[in-house]
Amino acid sequence: MFQLKLYQERTLGILARYFQECIRLGNADIAFYQVTQEIWGKGIPYTPVEALPGIPYVCLRVPTGGGKTIIGCNSIAITAQELLHVEHALVLWLVPSNAIREQTLKALKNREHPYHQSLLNSVGDFQALDIKEALYLQRSTLDTETTIIVSTMQAFRVEDTEGRKVYEESGSLQSHFVDLSEEIKQGLECYENGQPIASLANVLKSRRPLVVVDEAHNARTGLSFETLARFSPSCIIEFTATPDTKTNPSNVLYSVSAAELKADQMIKMPILLETKSQWKELLSDAIACRSQLEIQARIERQHSSEYLRPIMLIQAQPNRKDRETLNFEFVKQCLLDDFRIPADQIAIATGSQNELEELDLSLSTCPVRFIITVQALREGWDCPFAYILCSVAETQSSRAVEQLLGRIMRLPQAKNKKQKDLNKAYAFVTGSFHDIAESLETSLIQNGFQRQEAKEIISRLPSSQTSFSWDEPQVILDSVSLGIEEKPTFDNLPQNILKRIFYDEERKIFTFQGVMEHEDLSKIQQCFTKQESKDKIVEIYKASQQLKTEGNSQFPSDSNEVFSIPVLSIKQGDFFEQFEETHFREILWKLSDCDFSLTESEYPSKPDSGKQAEVDITDQGKIQIQFLSQLHQQMQFIGSDSNWDIPSLINWIDMKIPHPDITPQESGLFISKVIRWLLDERGFSISELAHEKYRLKNAVSKKIDVHRQNSFKKAYQSVLFDNPVDVVVDPNLCFSYDPENYPCNRLYQGSYLFKKHYYKSVGDLKDHGEEFECAQYLDTHPNIKYWVRNLERQPSFSFWLQTSTDKFYPDFVCQLHDGRYLVVEYKGSDRWSNDDSKEKRDIGGLWEERSKGKCLFIMPNGKDFNAIGQKM
Repeated sequence: MFQLKLYQERTLGILARYFQECIRLGNADIAFYQVTQEIWGKGIPYTPVEALPGIPYVCLRVPTGGGKTIIGCNSIAITAQELLHVEHALVLWLVPSNAIREQTLKALKNREHPYHQSLLNSVGDFQALDIKEALYLQRSTLDTETTIIVSTMQAFRVEDTEGRKVYEESGSLQSHFVDLSEEIKQGLECYENGQPIASLANVLKSRRPLVVVDEAHNARTGLSFETLARFSPSCIIEFTATPDTKTNPSNVLYSVSAAELKADQMIKMPILLETKSQWKELLSDAIACRSQLEIQARIERQHSSEYLRPIMLIQAQPNRKDRETLNFEFVKQCLLDDFRIPADQIAIATGSQNELEELDLSLSTCPVRFIITVQALREGWDCPFAYILCSVAETQSSRAVEQLLGRIMRLPQAKNKKQKDLNKAYAFVTGSFHDIAESLETSLIQNGFQRQEAKEIISRLPSSQTSFSWDEPQVILDSVSLGIEEKPTFDNLPQNILKRIFYDEERKIFTFQGVMEHEDLSKIQQCFTKQESKDKIVEIYKASQQLKTEGNSQFPSDSNEVFSIPVLSIKQGDFFEQFEETHFREILWKLSDCDFSLTESEYPSKPDSGKQAEVDITDQGKIQIQFLSQLHQQMQFIGSDSNWDIPSLINWIDMKIPHPDITPQESGLFISKVIRWLLDERGFSISELAHEKYRLKNAVSKKIDVHRQNSFKKAYQSVLFDNPVDVVVDPNLCFSYDPENYPCNRLYQGSYLFKKHYYKSVGDLKDHGEEFECAQYLDTHPNIKYWVRNLERQPSFSFWLQTSTDKFYPDFVCQLHDGRYLVVEYKGSDRWSNDDSKEKRDIGGLWEERSKGKCLFIMPNGKDFNAIGQKM
């Protein structure tokens, strides 16, 4: 089953949180400010759209390669459950072009595709239709299944032929307008006799569709807003890499960073850039780079069985009437004549000639290794095998470079390769390095990356040979290759050396990865019988010394310095396990024995929207409250709350609340007691409870969670403090920071330059305030060797300690010069004494105490930085 990446789950979690706040506050504007304040520490004002007053209209910013569509698929169930409170939603999925529409529809309908499987797991049975199919949509389908209509925005405009059909009467749609309530009829397009027109537009309007907008920056115009308003959407979610920030600014609820994509193995990073003024020299280097990557791909296949065939995209110049250019025919002939590239390895993809149309580039039988294009590849084209962009185009073609750069960034199988050079992308462009680097940075920003991280993604490719020949050692990327006629015998070679060697029998090329040590040299020479071959190994040895790290990097992570810190662990015999929730949450507890009463404060007799309406008295606020309350009334008219009884309501609530730690018997008994108490003690009827079943479900879920947390706290206290098991802090079990991955969401952008941070970048830190001052104090303290701004909710990339409720990620982790470790959790004076801070001090203190002086923990009270110094 397809598994979402951590950043995708986090993005969807924030969307769910926003919808929950919309329901709680009755206001999309205030909910947006509230949630962005929780995320960034500073609320972002909501920008309403005049044509769509009151509607939750938000944007999720995901860079190229981040899987916007899979997030969009999963957002449907979240919207239906958390905002609309319906079982089946009608979704209008808008894309920027017909090419993307066809691809999206094909994927949604393909039962083997992750998009289809994801929807099936989250919403159950569903249908994906185009507009022509939707014109015959049956009412029974909308009543029983989630329905997704995939279209372009243009197809809904009246001046479009297909668009006119959307607004015209259709006999096939008559059933949708039988026995409609007056509340739903209001606002529909009607004939003079008051009868609604049986059009697809009216079907959409009556069902209040969720609108998903792919590449939303193309759809934020006054005309688009007016078009959307015709269908009375319940909610609009934009997915784009580049939201509009000026003309009609998007309400960006959450932005995914490049570092998050890299850590979750979605994209190739960094992009290594080489620039030259001579295009043939540049092309020669690019071809050599591709050849070396193919060797590494074969080594990768030996270790993992994954097939890879690195492909180079070559951007040629367009034809000109007034002069000759490096057009696609000229570049192809150059590949054939000057570089002896076989014709079947070259494909042309231009507006007039597209040889990719019938090709499946992922097949091992496909020979294509070079694709020559001019302006850009067709929209939606995707091939993770594309590793190298070589552009000999003129500078005017920067827009095409933008698009092509995005084509080489996706990581095959969304999984890091053991051969590290296969986790990077490569760009070869004619021109000066400074100018091209700036242009590529702009291109990355156009692909959805933040400006500062775009600067860090581009790195200079180490110098390579300008005249390419296997007769002399080729130092390319992290390897050295040389032609050797004699086939080596590896029978007696140690495994640690063997895994770094590859011999291409067909081309008779010997490749060694990394720096060859002197003791490796003689062992490898013994694999050959001829002195000529042994001499060539000496040449490879000498050439590999160029790859040695110069050791002049300012930041420890750049030189792969190990930063490991002991964790709090449970010792079981000779084995250590990091202490986590499974060590105390597996203790049995009985939900059915817990308090089952839902008081007025826990489940109000009436929703809170009336109370909120009194507080928010602005015209805009009244519109928003009216929108959300009317929306739920209309959605309830569409659905049916009839034929509910106690068992069916118990079962429905039980199915909607995830509880893997509670048996169905326990949960069913508890929910039964809750419902019967509400009926007997508070006088609700079963129809009233069924009518508000989503609100009731949320109240029951919170009640269960309170009991769960109380049970966990008791078990946690017992395991760690009352009857302590063998809890230790031992160097046998450490957490190690990954020198190549630091998945911060936002980069520090202040003027102060930190000198001792383990990574070049400092993540998720403001450029002012008390936490920033604390970081400055650590950065300048003489006892500290280096430190890390520890990232929240990144269990694979951050140090954490388990509390009774979740994982605790301290703010700063430091390596001291004397070999000890210091962990600092900053807390403002206003929060230092609360229960959460006390529990964190307790677990931090236990970690320090069990380390026997090796580890230190401090939570200064506000700006008492001297306490940190005294701790050391």
